[in-house]
Amino acid sequence: MVEELCQHVTDDSPTVRSLCLRGLVQIPESHILNYIQQVLGVILALLEDATESVQLTAVQCLLTVLNVSEQDAVDPILISLLVRLRNLQISMNTKMRSNAFAAYGALSAYGAGSQHHAFLEQIHATLPRLILHLHDNDLSVRLACRNTFQLLAPLMEVDGLSSLLNKQYFTSDRRSDYEDFIRDLTRQLCRLSPVRVDSYAVCLVSCMLSFLDDQRFLAPYFSQVFAMLVGRISQSPEAVVRAAASSALGLLIKRSNMLKSLSSRFDRTDPSQSSQHGEPHAKTSSELQEEAAAKPNGAQGEQ
Repeated sequence: MVEELCQHVTDDSPTVRSLCLRGLVQIPESHILNYIQQVLGVILALLEDATESVQLTAVQCLLTVLNVSEQDAVDPILISLLVRLRNLQISMNTKMRSNAFAAYGALSAYGAGSQHHAFLEQIHATLPRLILHLHDNDLSVRLACRNTFQLLAPLMEVDGLSSLLNKQYFTSDRRSDYEDFIRDLTRQLCRLSPVRVDSYAVCLVSCMLSFLDDQRFLAPYFSQVFAMLVGRISQSPEAVVRAAASSALGLLIKRSNMLKSLSSRFDRTDPSQSSQHGEPHAKTSSELQEEAAAKPNGAQGEQ
């Protein structure tokens, strides 16, 4: 039965792929341990499936399987699982985000093994995103992030971090409490090495800019942030900073391309807005002034 289900996880139908995976994780606990590496391998592959519903099924099944998985079964693919989950944490699907953060926290149970150092690097790479989503618009995402943060904190080796997570403002949904938590957390994190603080700053700035939808706010900062990121990539002696800057640069480039595409569509439907979106054929202010001088009455009529 296991072999048949594993064969069909590459089926052309997303529904079949999802159902096969759900069937694999429903094997009785007394038997699944004999096939746990095979099941985890299938989950790892489907976390990168082209269909979002299959990816979501894979994340949910991972949470189920981790309840019975032993350290030696997870160790070989631990970092690969973490990387794939990080990619799913930026999904616009709230179920995907909440489950991806929850699964990330569940993997903390395997962080003290042979992959401890690599696991710690993954935690620090994810931390800025985790902090931002502590105040996510969706309650399930906020709760998942809080629980994951509490699970990861003891592994981060930051003095005083766990005590911050026990304070009332950490579990509050009020914006003011979140801001107080961020201030106190920043003081704690600044005690880390400058390399860590640099990488956090790079990630946070790129995340915040990448989700601003109004290009009028983005325009003044894009070139500055791009220049900063390129400088970090080419000049920083620390691999963790270069890696964070490369990841952030990719995120900004992807987001800027999306915004250009949306702008071009908007401009085609509403030409009057073209100058606001920086369309290359839009008239400059000097050209408009020349027209106004030549046709004062017409210009006044347009205004």
